[in-house]
Amino acid sequence: MLAPVTAPLRLLLLPGLDGTGALFAPFLEALSGGIAPEVISYPADRALDYDALEALVAERVPADGPYALLGESFSGPLALRLACRRPGGLVGVVLVATFVTNPVWLVPSLARHLVGPWLFRRRAPAFVSRRYLVGARASAEWLERVAANVETVDPAVMAARVREVLAVDARALLQRCAVPLLYVGAAGDALVPPRVLRALCRLRPDLECVAVDAPHLVLQLAPEASARAIEGFLRRAAALPRSAAPGNPGEP
Repeated sequence: MLAPVTAPLRLLLLPGLDGTGALFAPFLEALSGGIAPEVISYPADRALDYDALEALVAERVPADGPYALLGESFSGPLALRLACRRPGGLVGVVLVATFVTNPVWLVPSLARHLVGPWLFRRRAPAFVSRRYLVGARASAEWLERVAANVETVDPAVMAARVREVLAVDARALLQRCAVPLLYVGAAGDALVPPRVLRALCRLRPDLECVAVDAPHLVLQLAPEASARAIEGFLRRAAALPRSAAPGNPGEP
C-alpha cells in the first residue's frame, strides 16, 4: 500500500490547444496547499505532433515520488499516452473537457488537410469565442485574454495542433490506462459535446465523471468548483493501494 501522502502531491498540467499554460492561472490560485502544480508549456514556434510532444513532456515526468497528470482539451490524449508508459509514481489522471477521437463531427478527419495557418492569422470573432470557449456571460477581459494568448503562438503551430485533434485516436490508450481516471466536463461545452463523454464512458465504465456549470474553458471560468472536484479525486487516488488501481476493462 502506498504510504500516506504528507508532502503536496505533484500535479503536472498539460494545456489546451494554445499550449502556453498561461490560462491555468485562475485554477492554480484555487488549488489548496495539498497540491503542487507544475504547468508544462509547449513550444510556440515549433509544430510538434503528439509523438514529439509525448517525448518532450516525458522528460518532465518525475522519476520518483507520487504525482498525477492533468490533460486539458487538446492534451487529453497526450496525458493518456504518458499514463500508458506505466511510470511507477503515477496515482491518477484528470481529463478536462477533452476527447479520445475527433470531437468535431462537422469537420471530418479527412478535412484536416484543409486546416492551415490562415485560420489563426486573424482573431476569432467574439461570438465564436463566446460560443465555443468562454461562454455567453464572459467578460470582455476574458475575451481579450484568450485572444491575446492565442496570438503568442505561431499560426502554423496552432493549425498543426488542430490537424492532430482531427486525426487522433486514443481509444485504446483510454482502455489500457491502469490508474484511476477523472473526467471533468463543462455542462455548457459547445466544443466538446456530451456525446464525447458518453463514448468515453462506454470505453471505460469505471471513469469517474464530474460536470461543472461552465463553458469549454472550465478550469478558467469555474476554477473553485473544478479545483475542489479534482482535489477530492486526487486524495482518493493517492490513497488507493497500487493493486486496487483499475486496469483495462477488456483484459482478464
